[in-house]
Amino acid sequence: MRRLKHFLYERRIIYGMYLVFWFLIFLTFYLYEFPFAPFWDGWLFTMFMLLVYSLVSFYRYCQKQKQLELLATEDLQLSSLIFLPKAETLSEKTYQEVLRLVLETKNRQQEDLQQKQRDMLDDFGLWLHQIKTPVAALDLLIQSGQLDPRTMKNELFKINEYLQMILNYMRQNLNQADLVFQQLSIEKIIKMVVKKYATFFSQKNLSLQLENLEGMVYSDQKWLIFILEQIIFNAIKYTEDGTISISFVENRLTIQDTGMGIRAEDLPRVFEKGYTGMNGREQQRASGLGLYLSQQAASKLGCQLYIESRVNEGTTVTIVFPEEISAFE
Repeated sequence: MRRLKHFLYERRIIYGMYLVFWFLIFLTFYLYEFPFAPFWDGWLFTMFMLLVYSLVSFYRYCQKQKQLELLATEDLQLSSLIFLPKAETLSEKTYQEVLRLVLETKNRQQEDLQQKQRDMLDDFGLWLHQIKTPVAALDLLIQSGQLDPRTMKNELFKINEYLQMILNYMRQNLNQADLVFQQLSIEKIIKMVVKKYATFFSQKNLSLQLENLEGMVYSDQKWLIFILEQIIFNAIKYTEDGTISISFVENRLTIQDTGMGIRAEDLPRVFEKGYTGMNGREQQRASGLGLYLSQQAASKLGCQLYIESRVNEGTTVTIVFPEEISAFE
């Protein structure tokens, strides 16, 4: 009954025009006093045709509704389109095309989400591999009974750094709303980061040279500090009893160490996610996320990162800041 009601309502214009048409013919016959026999013959014939049309149309309407109602109870996929009723009008064809485009978009979004979830699990595994090093060191200290407060503090500091890294990884899809650009003093930012790692400089007997840091840059303080932390901490990790130099000339910030260096074949891939190179694999100190995240953040800040290195001589990382402030305004 519900379907019949909707069927008649959707074709109300056809039935309404039919009644108006025959009313006008009836009125014409009446006014001109024509005999009504031809009128009734014509009316009965057209009524029969209308009835046949209605029965056939109603049957096809019911079949189409059953198909649509069945599809409405399922999770629509692109493959579900083959079960749609055949489009009989241009409007129906257009609606089905729109539905196809929507489902294609939905499929792409689902595939992208699944890929991101897989990537996140893989990267989380890399991070776990990295954080287990200071955790294992703490466990070893506890088991040996040699609870040196300074060593324990250093390992806890590393754990905190790795936790901060994974937090930044979760927020790596940066957008402009997350960035607050402002004029920043390079000297102030550098000293803030270096102070954070002062214990490691002392512990590893590293000397620090700061040169020409009077300049200003236009950047986001939070993400610039994150980039510098990753670069400077890497320099500390891979340098033993050496020197770390930091200088700023024009729009180029250079961080140079005298550490073990990076092999030539590893250099092109240092910014790849999960790539640790020979040094990281041999010493098991890296997850391959730090420089990757730094590169991602630098790109959003409009900066460029460059690395030069020679084995057993050291590594130089250069951050090139954008020259024109207007690019961000």
